Amino acid sequence: MPDNPNPQGKANLPLLSDLQMWRSNAALPANMPRRTPRTVVVDYLTALLVLSAEFKFRPVLGKKYHLYFRDKQWQLSLVAPAEWRPTREANYLAACRLRPDASWEIEPADGLDQRHDLLAALADFEQQFRNHVQSSDTLAEGLPHYEAHLPYYRRVLASGLASSLQRSLVQLGLEQAKGEQMLLTLKVSDDAASFTAAS
Repeated sequence: MPDNPNPQGKANLPLLSDLQMWRSNAALPANMPRRTPRTVVVDYLTALLVLSAEFKFRPVLGKKYHLYFRDKQWQLSLVAPAEWRPTREANYLAACRLRPDASWEIEPADGLDQRHDLLAALADFEQQFRNHVQSSDTLAEGLPHYEAHLPYYRRVLASGLASSLQRSLVQLGLEQAKGEQMLLTLKVSDDAASFTAAS
């Protein structure tokens, strides 16, 4: 057994409480537009991008965070690009805000269309997303209801996202929709990932 089997200091009861909170909040709030088939896929893609990033803090609804690509990995930070040295600013992808339905609003950085290294990293991420979606019989089947490998906050937010997207799929009558069929709703561009087209 590891020296500290619970490194983030979370007992089972807080985990269950947080999971229940996000699952019960996962319905779209009244002030948010109802999802379309395309926004289901876009919300899934963008949220997985943020949740693939390294971070160890508890994200707060509506607060602005900053997504970077550095040392071949995504990193979510509290620190804005202007507060870093210029070399770190060059790795800046987007500002991110957590929504009440556990999806993420993403504002791409200015000049992103000229950052071929970041666009290549996004294209790689999108291809991994496509492979994941296509590996499940239905889009709903592959949703991240419980991802044991993720750290605590990312695991809880992924579960909330899965509940939110599942409800949207049911509302749209698409709970049995094939992942490959749902991927057709993404707008694909030769020079940018769907993330930039969707934002």
